Amino acid sequence: MDLKYTSLILFKRDIGEVNRIYSLYTLEEGKIQAVGRGVRKPNAKLAGNIEPLTHVEVYVSKKKGLGNITGAIVLNNFSSVKADFLAISRVFWALSHFDKLIVGQEKDVQVFELLLEYMEAMEKLSLEGRAEYKMDIVTLGFLFKLAESLGYKVIVEYCARCFGKILAGNDNFFGAECGGALCSCCAKMERKKVKNSDTSIKLMRIFLKNKIRSFSKIEVSEHDLRELKLIWKELVDWV
Repeated sequence: MDLKYTSLILFKRDIGEVNRIYSLYTLEEGKIQAVGRGVRKPNAKLAGNIEPLTHVEVYVSKKKGLGNITGAIVLNNFSSVKADFLAISRVFWALSHFDKLIVGQEKDVQVFELLLEYMEAMEKLSLEGRAEYKMDIVTLGFLFKLAESLGYKVIVEYCARCFGKILAGNDNFFGAECGGALCSCCAKMERKKVKNSDTSIKLMRIFLKNKIRSFSKIEVSEHDLRELKLIWKELVDWV
């Protein structure tokens, strides 16, 4: 049976002498794996079209087990990201989390669109030669939106424990087990928590309410970025 997938190539790994297994996130079936046979041969034409971080229409012949990739048409090569060390390092960092959070094979159009929007935003930043902290903001925004899409919504409008208002200027925190922001009183009852400044709360609200392409307009300090990364680590470790 021959199948056509609209997909983003995530990762590849070598098997045997000339073959590779590819991990893809597809619009039609979510995360799948397929084999590229002979793609490591010097004259293999298919290999260039199925490199990681490529948006493709891919054709898979499937009988049993993993299917074989028989052809691919490139839709977006994201060549600027691939040529930019700062961009590609952040994209692969994000995809490592993506791969851990997406466990099974299940169609999710919203997740596919988020992933594609993220790649397009990173390509635009690379083309414009934007500062690396902008890439960090876009990457973190994508991950928080991804978590929400997968059902791990972060509560930032009120305290996740007592449901009271989070007041600016107080010693507020983030607790992954509770699922969001904690007021200074409730934080005392939580064993694992990280500091959550007013700016971090504001940024997470922006992430959850806006499109990824708009995140490059956000201005933040290095301190705020470090805090957001700690909050994300706390969340993803709990998940």
